[in-house]
Order: sequence, then structure tokens, then C-alpha cells
Amino acid sequence: MSEPEEQALIGTLMHGTVTAVFPWGIVVDLGAGRVGLIDVLYVDDDDDYQVGQQVSAYLTVINQKREYRLRPPGQVPVVDRLRAAGLDV
Repeated sequence: MSEPEEQALIGTLMHGTVTAVFPWGIVVDLGAGRVGLIDVLYVDDDDDYQVGQQVSAYLTVINQKREYRLRPPGQVPVVDRLRAAGLDV
């Protein structure tokens, strides 16, 4: 997939399988050689992610290293949380 095609995916709901759970985030296999990360900022204390679990999340960023950053449905983007707390970002 070309970079413009990948960038066009930003904002779409992706589906994948949890492959690892770490204190810093959840690693998700999105298929076709793509791996995504749900940052710990989007993981609530009552969330119980398990390896092998099917998950859906919005693709928010593809960085220069072609790392996919994900945000679960219902979670407010981090930048919006910071602005709501009065921080200038």
C-alpha cells in the first residue's frame, strides 16, 4: 500500500487482534503486515485487553516509521482531553 493510500485510512475504524498487552499500550495486529498501538492514555483501569481478543479502533496517526496509532471508539482524543483541562496544545 502506498503512503497516500495509507494516509487516506486515517480516521477509519480498523479491526484487528490483540497480540501483546504492555504497561505502555496494547499491540494490535491489523493484518497485511500492519501493526497498531493503542496508547495507555486510551486504556481505562476497568479495560481488560487479552491476547487474541478481537478489537476495533480508529486509526489516528501513521508516523514516519509507519507505526499505526489507534484510539478505541468512545475515547476522546488525547489533545481534546488536554484542551478541556485548560492546557494549550
